[in-house]
Amino acid sequence: MQTTSFAALAVLAAFTAAAASNAEPGISSVALDDSSYNYCNPGYPSVQSYTSLPGATLEFVQAVVRHGDRTPVSYIPNDDSTWRCDGVEEETYLHGAGESKDNTTGSFKQLVLIPKWNGKYGFSNQLWQGSCEEGELTDRGKRQHNTLGTQLRSIYVNKLGYLPANLNSTDEVYLRTTHIWRTKNSAESLLGALWPKRGITPQAAIPMHTYPKRIETMYGNRDACPGISTVNAQIMESKTYQDFLREQGPLMARLADIMDIRGSGWTTGWDKFFDVLNACHCHDMKLPCSRANSTQCATAADVVQATRNANHEWRYKYRDSPLGNDLLRLDIGSFVGTLRDQMQDHINGHAGKLKLALYSGHDSTVWPLLFVLRAGSRQSLWPPYASNLIFELWKQPDGSRVIRVIFNGEVLQLDESEKWCDMNACPVDTFFKHVEAFIPSNITSECAK
Repeated sequence: MQTTSFAALAVLAAFTAAAASNAEPGISSVALDDSSYNYCNPGYPSVQSYTSLPGATLEFVQAVVRHGDRTPVSYIPNDDSTWRCDGVEEETYLHGAGESKDNTTGSFKQLVLIPKWNGKYGFSNQLWQGSCEEGELTDRGKRQHNTLGTQLRSIYVNKLGYLPANLNSTDEVYLRTTHIWRTKNSAESLLGALWPKRGITPQAAIPMHTYPKRIETMYGNRDACPGISTVNAQIMESKTYQDFLREQGPLMARLADIMDIRGSGWTTGWDKFFDVLNACHCHDMKLPCSRANSTQCATAADVVQATRNANHEWRYKYRDSPLGNDLLRLDIGSFVGTLRDQMQDHINGHAGKLKLALYSGHDSTVWPLLFVLRAGSRQSLWPPYASNLIFELWKQPDGSRVIRVIFNGEVLQLDESEKWCDMNACPVDTFFKHVEAFIPSNITSECAK
């Protein structure tokens, strides 16, 4: 499916861009390098453009990815659209640990059923039609990760010979996802293309590690760390943020009327509007229209401006706000520590056969990491579906080690004002020193503040 580029839609939003440029200095006055931005599709690593570090040896790879294209997680009343997620099926079965596949429960496949509402009882009038759950990975999202896995195979298997052509030992790969269905299916799609035609015996199964929701660290866990909500509230109560909400208030109010939605979750930020509008845009679906007046509809210009507002909002919270670093420490700092420690274990020779670690998460996993690294404007926009952030550990001929960071197929470029290292070959000590500032030293006490 072809979707209109963000740059093309931006032409339709010229009047809103002009209005923003004339506003008082504030959150929306920060220039966004979004002329080539495409939220619907990521950039993929390419075997044609990928090059090894001269004379160096690749020792370890970590890949942190966002799930692929999904249905909206924010539901609007009277949504009459249809979403299909049953073109790629998933079968599961149970068996005793270590037993052969011959001793199983037999296979099952889960089907999402949304019955036609009978006008009397049930709640199927409160969701769209089709075969998709809220926030479910679409067939398009599965194909995106299949493409990503194919590209990674072309580089790390075919070109470098770093990963084996056939995965004979699952000790060579570590997989962790969040507990949410779409991140699991994304990882399955990616690894299914990285190592195609694997068997389904228990011995061939790649362990899929998940943390219980209560202790998850791959996104901001506000239940486990109340301090995240505290810092976020302080940022949102600031005059700078309130001025931003007032500036964009007319558009927010008009979209709220069109979508017939109310509630604090819709009035204090742009992420829900961003979610609904971009889900429609990425699938070339009709944008929401008012139930009271069918001629009053969201426009392509609204998609552009809501996207810019969401990007401005998150950049301010996690980057430009005086409390941005505090929010990053509590929000993603524990996961940064996990990545650092795993890399250090490999350097110290404690990683065994492990060659690839794959973490399948969310935009709220990848985006804060980009802010921690101080990515430049173009690469710190809302991460597109199936975004991929890759950390490579290389050993130089003199024995020293460097880390290369690749985001959506390109070496990460840092913000002009904070070029603390070259992400094509950053010395390990320099890299660790930078990220150390974002890793909590006592998460319990810091979260309680």
